Amino acid sequence: LKIDNFRKVSNYKCADGGRTVAAVKKLYEPFRDEKAALRVYREMRLLQMMVHENIVRLLDLYTPDKSLFAFSAVYIVTEYAGNSLYEILKRERELKKRILSPEHHKFIIYQLLRALKYLHSANVMHRDLKPGNLAVTNDCDLSVLDFGLARTLNGEDAVLSAYVMTRWYRSPEVMYWKIESYDTQADVWSVGCILAELTLGRPLFPGEDSMAQYRLIAELCGSPDRDLLAKIASNEAILSVITKLGVYPRKSFADYFPKTCSMLVIDFLDRILVLDPEKRMTVAEALAHPYLREYSMPDDEPIADGPFTLDEGSSCKTISDWKALIWQELVKFKRHNE
Repeated sequence: LKIDNFRKVSNYKCADGGRTVAAVKKLYEPFRDEKAALRVYREMRLLQMMVHENIVRLLDLYTPDKSLFAFSAVYIVTEYAGNSLYEILKRERELKKRILSPEHHKFIIYQLLRALKYLHSANVMHRDLKPGNLAVTNDCDLSVLDFGLARTLNGEDAVLSAYVMTRWYRSPEVMYWKIESYDTQADVWSVGCILAELTLGRPLFPGEDSMAQYRLIAELCGSPDRDLLAKIASNEAILSVITKLGVYPRKSFADYFPKTCSMLVIDFLDRILVLDPEKRMTVAEALAHPYLREYSMPDDEPIADGPFTLDEGSSCKTISDWKALIWQELVKFKRHNE
């Protein structure tokens, strides 16, 4: 069970004799404003387009409403993909006992990167990777969930919003550098934060606000180097903050993380938790890293047939426009699956 202010997810057995267990997500107030409606549309469209073993599978799109005039509720039905990784980690902290082993961690990260290889090949960013948006079965099979904040990098989508990801897993270029054209490397930073949390048993950068978050990141990963400072030179506000906080040297990851960690884990984290997205490991480099060698199988790491296009049209749509478009999408889905 996962509840927040935008959705409620519950599990049900389907009317097929109980062979299928579904997760039903009700979107609350999907038309409260244009941005909320846009997110609903994007998630509906992406879930229909994505076909991958490590991405949650769409079963149904549903509304109980009988007309566009009365339309106010949207339900997204997907396969039940297992327990939330957030809940597993929370349970570990409550029990003060590990449930997931280092081998589990490795397999989870491999599957997450495998999913990202597919997504990024379609020019799609997830933008909200965190333990709560990952599901794990009892066999440790992983699925990426919740594409409400995902978007494509095509055309007018090149300029992106800064405040999207959950802060603790948000990359520096999104949160601080304000590089408007940030790309899929922002998802890669989140992967590093998730692996670090699996390793430590606690969140790596649990900042209470953006300033505290920056300090935590800088204390471990160091201050921006000369190359990065040149890229963010136009952002006077963040340069002022960097100057005020002073220079932090990058810590030794071997000293920071538990001595029980393998040097391969340490090296992987050291290469992925890098402030400058251009110097950070890519998904392809991460999949080829020795840490994941035993799982690496490039021929079984599928990519999309081509970039996804969401056909959003003008970004100046009204709530009524989005409601009509989403209604049409629901009707089209129903006809296609009858």
